Amino acid sequence: MPPPDWNWLPTPRSEILPVIASALDQRFVYAGEIADLISAAFYEPCNLLLWGPGGHGKSEMVLSALHALGLTSDEIYIQSFGEGMSEDRLWGGPDMASLDTCLRYDTSHSFLAPQYKAVIFEEIFDAPAQSLLPLKDVLTRRVFVNGGERVALNAKVVIACTNKDPREFSDGNDAVLALLERFLLQKEVRWPAYEAKNYAELFAKTRPSATEGGRELHQRLAAVIAGLNETKTFIMSPRMALQSLEVVASSARARGDDRVTSPAFHNIRFVQGMQSYTADLDRKIDRHLPSEPDFRIQLGDGDFANTGDGPLRQPRHLIPKLVASTLQPKFIHCDEIVRVLTLAFIQPCNVLLWGPGGHGKSDMVMTALKAMGYAEEEIFLQSFGEGMSEDRLWGGPNIAKLDVCLEYDTDRSFLPYEVVILEEILDASSQALLPLKDVLTRKTFMNGSNPVAMKSKVIIACTNKDPRQFAKDSDAVKALLERFPLQLEVRWPSYEQADYEALFGKANPGASSDKRKLHRIYAHVIANLNEDRENGFHVSPRIALGGLRLAGNSVGRHGRKKMIVEDILTIRNVQGMESYKRDIEGLIRSALLEGGIEVLLSDIDQRAERLRGKMEDINEMFAAGRQVEANRRGEVNDVAIDAMLELMSSMDRLKHELNMLEIADPKLQAWQRATTARVREIAAEIEAGT
Repeated sequence: MPPPDWNWLPTPRSEILPVIASALDQRFVYAGEIADLISAAFYEPCNLLLWGPGGHGKSEMVLSALHALGLTSDEIYIQSFGEGMSEDRLWGGPDMASLDTCLRYDTSHSFLAPQYKAVIFEEIFDAPAQSLLPLKDVLTRRVFVNGGERVALNAKVVIACTNKDPREFSDGNDAVLALLERFLLQKEVRWPAYEAKNYAELFAKTRPSATEGGRELHQRLAAVIAGLNETKTFIMSPRMALQSLEVVASSARARGDDRVTSPAFHNIRFVQGMQSYTADLDRKIDRHLPSEPDFRIQLGDGDFANTGDGPLRQPRHLIPKLVASTLQPKFIHCDEIVRVLTLAFIQPCNVLLWGPGGHGKSDMVMTALKAMGYAEEEIFLQSFGEGMSEDRLWGGPNIAKLDVCLEYDTDRSFLPYEVVILEEILDASSQALLPLKDVLTRKTFMNGSNPVAMKSKVIIACTNKDPRQFAKDSDAVKALLERFPLQLEVRWPSYEQADYEALFGKANPGASSDKRKLHRIYAHVIANLNEDRENGFHVSPRIALGGLRLAGNSVGRHGRKKMIVEDILTIRNVQGMESYKRDIEGLIRSALLEGGIEVLLSDIDQRAERLRGKMEDINEMFAAGRQVEANRRGEVNDVAIDAMLELMSSMDRLKHELNMLEIADPKLQAWQRATTARVREIAAEIEAGT
């Protein structure tokens, strides 16, 4: 016999299983057993625990099932647990109106509110015991004593989802073990196999209107993904696979002709989670692609996600060139940033940029967004840190309502902004990261009883920390990272003299020849400092540019017209130099001596090549003289002869400078010999020409 209150669910009891099975089969792979278990939970009704590796759509499957059964969003309560979970958050926060009398909670903002018929708890085992034990009591007695008031648990089914194996967590943890006993049904959610056919089936379900080209893309990409999987070290989750499909499709959009080429497949390196993949990624991808250079797959409208958001401000076909032409003239080694921001702006989606400080992550993002048409006041920028709180995250409390309830002034938060930059996001506490993860997932923030839509299309998080390390230590961070589909480590591939010279050239495009010599000397000094420091220390671009400005300012401060060694030595006071244990001044002087010689040799090389070009010009002048009338020929030849004499004099000066150089370094001696031979060769050509 069904329970007396059976009609709490809109769907007839006999149709629960077929309705859920049909809903899940349309979107998910290997969902048959999950559908059966969810239907059992609602048929009873009873509580259900779903656990297994992240990215398999546990919460998404549950929500699809609930909506298919006829429950509305207003009847479903969703809450994320975690390290920062407290009783205060669990029961809806303090009732501000009764604080002068007793501590009561505003349960209308919790899962106990009477309108909720089903509850979803995410990452429930990440919460501390002080939250889990009272929750266990309420799930048992179905009543919460709120001060002197008894509040009934109206929801018939509570479904908990977690990425953790409860068997490991219940061992020695009485709070977890006691809570587990309140979930009658339990199921691990994991694919039994991760083969190409499984991924292709997933793509087909998410792109039911795919064209012939789209279906070919599904097969190709599924083969690539399956080829990357390594049972013991790396398995691409369904969520990662779907984002890989988005990246490849967005790459086709970036071309302007909706065609997928081989490089598009290589862009899956930006997908969240690929940072843990250390094998030869490019080689493994190419192994599953045709070797023909003209390989193309033509996509159509049915092959792209219909999110309704559209790209950021600019037409899709203009975004790649706009981002590239904005960043490349100003920054070096920025090609990967250009690619990942282009993909994010076209899709659009969130991005995480991480890597050592001083490489201009936020600066590049801000520059690109301004080029996209956003004024500075339209870009929300917020720095996180250890002191970051929910209060700051959501705009601070609404003072006018504090005597009634705790609401936030969300107009001062990131929620109304289309583009957002969050700096040092991994420094924040779990208390701030957990609610942020919820809002990034559901695109809505519950401000008291009022839902506030998140209007942000692209959120770009920047951090100096390695997210791989932080994800190991913090489940809150791991959950948040999954909400940034694209991720990229920002660092230079090398930190040598040529890199710093290129940096100085971009920062000072109109520099004189003397300034360029200074750049070369300074770049040589910095590169030498990098090599001397152990543990992979590199002078960052920010430190390098700051030191260069400091050296230039030193000349003016001391009233000099030319730079001397003491000016360059000012780098010893730049941030980061204090990490050197050895005599930093001695290192700089040694590098400067070598760098000065190197500058002279480079300068002689360049001048010798210019003189070779002048000789060719003079020969053309003599040839032109033979073509004019006899009475003018002498005049033309006189000009050519004067130029030749000046050229020979310049060659003599080069030879003299080379002879005056005293070089001890074997490498620079070899350079000197090569330069001397080149100068002699050019001088011989000039003499032969006379």
